[in-house]
Amino acid sequence: MSLPAYADWKDAKPALHQAAQVLNVIRVASHDPLPNALRHSLRPIPSGATTDALNFGGTLTLNYTDGAIIYSEAGQETFRAALTGKSQTALFNTVLGGIQQAGHTLDPDRARITGTEPLNLDLTQAKLYAEVQWRMFQMLAIVKASLFGPQNPLVLWPHGFDLSLLWFVDGMEERADPHLNFGFSPGTPDVGQPYVYFYTYPALPALRDHLPDWVTWTTNWSAPGGYIKYDQFAHDSQPEHRLIDTLLGIYRAASEMLKASS
Repeated sequence: MSLPAYADWKDAKPALHQAAQVLNVIRVASHDPLPNALRHSLRPIPSGATTDALNFGGTLTLNYTDGAIIYSEAGQETFRAALTGKSQTALFNTVLGGIQQAGHTLDPDRARITGTEPLNLDLTQAKLYAEVQWRMFQMLAIVKASLFGPQNPLVLWPHGFDLSLLWFVDGMEERADPHLNFGFSPGTPDVGQPYVYFYTYPALPALRDHLPDWVTWTTNWSAPGGYIKYDQFAHDSQPEHRLIDTLLGIYRAASEMLKASS
């Protein structure tokens, strides 16, 4: 089954992105440090994303289809904050106030929350994006299950609002150990639309010669890599199958090169 057209969900992304950043700031303030900055990540779920259990026991979930951030304790909803009509700053204050009313003291970094324009979320578009994110998560999860070696979890990064996983040759330190990154971005200005992406550390310029024609190579990122635009796969009858085959082919070529260079 094809994926929803980008034009049908793209306007939901800004509000959902800003709301995800609210979850991130709360999670960072109430979670112990993790390797490779994973404290700054969220876990994707079919309806959106979640912090999972925070240090004080509660959980924040961003439900795209409801257009709300929901706080739960012991599996029971305690409060929810609707996105529409609130700025990112107001949404953050509402969520933090609800957590404090639930009896928890928290001192998050407010400097990371800067949005002052009212969020406008179309729930029909938000539902479509929830479908896109979950299908791309499932696609990347299948790829991840086929990789041999140390790996980071497949997570959602609120900073860029992208799904991402890391595969390592040996060791698991992102800043030092050779690795391959696969991910899905809902769109950045340089590409102009959503895309599936990859890059390696260290850079492998020769990898460019092993890529299918439909993959675009770029040296404009901090690490050279490649991407496949959404419009190149979204309308396929089985877009995930083609993506999985392509990414596994890239993994086979990149892993051999990384092993040889390490």
